Amino acid sequence: MKVQLDWLKEYVDWDMSKEALCHLLTMSGLEVEADEPVDLGGGKTTEVVELNVTPNRGYCLSHIGVAREIAGITGNPFHPPDPDPELEKAFVSSPAQDRLQVDNEEPGLCPRYTALVLDNVKVGPSPQWLQERLLAIGLRPINNVVDITNFVMMEYGQPLHAFDLNLLKNRRIRVRRATQQEPFVALDGTQLRFDPDALVIADDEKPIALAGVMGGANSQVTTDTTTVALESACFDPVSVRQASKKYGLRSDSSFRFERGVDIEAVITAQSRAALLIRELAGGEILKDRFDDYPKPRMRKQIDLRVARAHQVLGTELGTEKILGYLKGLGLNVVNNDHAAETYCVEVPAFRPTLEREIDLIEEVARLNGYDNIPVTQPVGSLSPVLPTPTRRIIQEARARLCHLGYAEAVNFSFTESEHALNFKTAFAPADATPIDLDNPISADLSTMRTSLLPGLVKAAASNFNKGNKSVRLFEAGGIFYTPKDQKDAVQVSCFAVMATGPHAPGVWKSTGQTHDYYDIKGVLESLLDGFGVAVAMRPASRSFLDADRSVACFAGEREVAYCGLLDAKRAAAMGLDTPVCVLEIHVENLAAAVPVRKKFHPLPKFPETYRDISILVDKPVASGEISDLIREAGQPLLSRVDLYDQFEGKKLPEGKKSLTYALAFQSPDKTLTDAEVTPVFESIVQALGERLGASLRDQ
Repeated sequence: MKVQLDWLKEYVDWDMSKEALCHLLTMSGLEVEADEPVDLGGGKTTEVVELNVTPNRGYCLSHIGVAREIAGITGNPFHPPDPDPELEKAFVSSPAQDRLQVDNEEPGLCPRYTALVLDNVKVGPSPQWLQERLLAIGLRPINNVVDITNFVMMEYGQPLHAFDLNLLKNRRIRVRRATQQEPFVALDGTQLRFDPDALVIADDEKPIALAGVMGGANSQVTTDTTTVALESACFDPVSVRQASKKYGLRSDSSFRFERGVDIEAVITAQSRAALLIRELAGGEILKDRFDDYPKPRMRKQIDLRVARAHQVLGTELGTEKILGYLKGLGLNVVNNDHAAETYCVEVPAFRPTLEREIDLIEEVARLNGYDNIPVTQPVGSLSPVLPTPTRRIIQEARARLCHLGYAEAVNFSFTESEHALNFKTAFAPADATPIDLDNPISADLSTMRTSLLPGLVKAAASNFNKGNKSVRLFEAGGIFYTPKDQKDAVQVSCFAVMATGPHAPGVWKSTGQTHDYYDIKGVLESLLDGFGVAVAMRPASRSFLDADRSVACFAGEREVAYCGLLDAKRAAAMGLDTPVCVLEIHVENLAAAVPVRKKFHPLPKFPETYRDISILVDKPVASGEISDLIREAGQPLLSRVDLYDQFEGKKLPEGKKSLTYALAFQSPDKTLTDAEVTPVFESIVQALGERLGASLRDQ
């Protein structure tokens, strides 16, 4: 917003340098971005400053608005024009209704529409002073009528438009929606086709303006114009913004309407323009202004506590100074008793963003100057914030995975509808329903995810395409679904891990060896051990996993996690042709299974005694079931059971597999002898044979 300082002085005086004024405006929230002299020709120059007006201060997009701010800050008198009484005296006897009809069919998008008719207008060049005013702020003079509408817009911040009344079909103005593909040629020559969402100003045949944005070439004022219909209106800011963006038209008018104009000043700015047209173009103003204003807006009233203003600002400005600032901005203080603690402040229409007490306090801070607010250290007490169990689990799991060499990924909470269905049974019931988005940002992000795995797999495929063939990722986030016969959606906090491709070079893995089921199972066991959770492992019945290389972990009746190899066909469909190892943890179920308090166990005083046992057992028997039975039969001396070898081959009987366990025996009272360990070992062998049909394997 460019402001001419000489022009400002018509409404408020100040006795300070330009530099001091610029500093004052900047400290009050109107940042001065530039100030420079402008050459008007003929040896004339004028000082112009450019202000950065934030969107909530649309009232400062005018010289009167900026002058009001200066008056409020300095306390100097503010004397804007008062054209309304003079307009009443300037009306001629002919009624405007005989020359023009106005219909507002969209009061929701145009809450106020006014029009004046001026006859016997002589269009020509503007006088020198008016041209200089416009040139100083970067506008090009056109003719006296158009220049006056631009001058008043920059004076009041109220856009106006002048139509050649003789070019309007049936001398009628309609505020309406456009029809489908309705043609329009703007003043700048842009040819458009409107959709029905566009608000237009039209005559009985065609659009003559895109409301609040730009007029049409078919009704513009030219040197042949003798009768003018002068429009002044208030349009919905959102609709103006949408139309301006959609149709690619930007103007000084749309810039102001988007930020909101003073609905009460619509007629004042129109009166000012009409009087100037009469003065500079010799027009006659027909009486009886058209003013369609079906729902007048009530002025808001806000209670302001002086003590609260002092508390927020950390100052002691005093009641009189605070009220003086507010009155200087044009706000009306209803109760003016200085002994009162609370004041009722009436907000004028040109300040629609003032809605709460804190807004008024901000105005006081602005006018007093942000640089005058004392700097104080905040005083308060800090209360410790304890993480929730689920948050603690995620934090610890994230740290452990980073130590294991995995990288964290962050994906959208949306995925393709196909992936949401294919991975629905991750932790949702089979009859649950994925949640589709009403307005997705793209077709491949149309549904809320039901598992974290698709995002990780897609990230791995992207890495493979870019040459990174070894990918290890994890992610923490929510999954979403709607249970059967319910309306409310369910969100579950999850933690997922994925590994694919060859291992990075190291001493523990052969060069080129790819990640396999046991790698991901080891990661899961590491996480569960870290939380002190004992789980029972059962086959995982999920369609997206390899049935022979997958397992589900239960703590009691709650499933806390699953892991395995992704089904090869599904992995290939998602862009990966190598084994994909995955695991996913139900964080809330895991949090419920984590011991409330960890118990301290002193280091044993006596050493362990070790035995190995190799057994032949039927292939369907799960190793976890065997481990549980060994622990049960080996009590109370058996301290650890570890499976370290599994073998299946031609050398074994058909349908059998060989499992080798390392057993550790220990007593808290003494060092065990073979004579004490052997009976326990034999009871283990006997239990395995009787309950699982297992036999010792011959060496």
